[in-house]
Amino acid sequence: MQQRFLGLFALALVACASNEPGEVKSPDQILAEQEALGDEQLKKEATAPRPDTSESSSEEKKREWDAKQADLELHRAAHSAETCPDSVVEGDKNIDPKTGKPPKGSKAPSKGKDTKANVKITFANDGHVKELNVAPPYDENPVGKCVQRALNAVIVPAYVGSEHTEEWTIDLTGGKKSGPAAAAAKTE
Repeated sequence: MQQRFLGLFALALVACASNEPGEVKSPDQILAEQEALGDEQLKKEATAPRPDTSESSSEEKKREWDAKQADLELHRAAHSAETCPDSVVEGDKNIDPKTGKPPKGSKAPSKGKDTKANVKITFANDGHVKELNVAPPYDENPVGKCVQRALNAVIVPAYVGSEHTEEWTIDLTGGKKSGPAAAAAKTE
């Protein structure tokens, strides 16, 4: 027990001991020392080379429309939308909640002549889809609604500037040939 108290006393003595000489500084001396250190720092900053601020900073670049990320996100959603003809049931809307499948006897909608859905997507500055239009004949049918649900889920990085609009063509044959409308027109 005595050894513990002796150990604590020795520890307190070492902790309170100072490596500096027995001189105690007054508040004025401490302030003068701090001002001298501040002056030295200002001199170093004045002689240091200044970074070039004429180009846009990385923060400003982040705020611009990120076409690469938007393209990536739209491709992901387009691949999801390409499966819509297989997941929509014609006529019957009663999906069994246990199995997630349509009732027996239901059939998938017949694939029409037009197997591409043209979509126009407008993004708000916060990166969410503000407006989405699916061109006829898919604008009011179940496949078109499925395409809308898939593409409404797209979120791109927030940006500064006016609203951005993208036009895409969704390949509903399952061929994974969806993409920007201009690119889709070139491949036909």
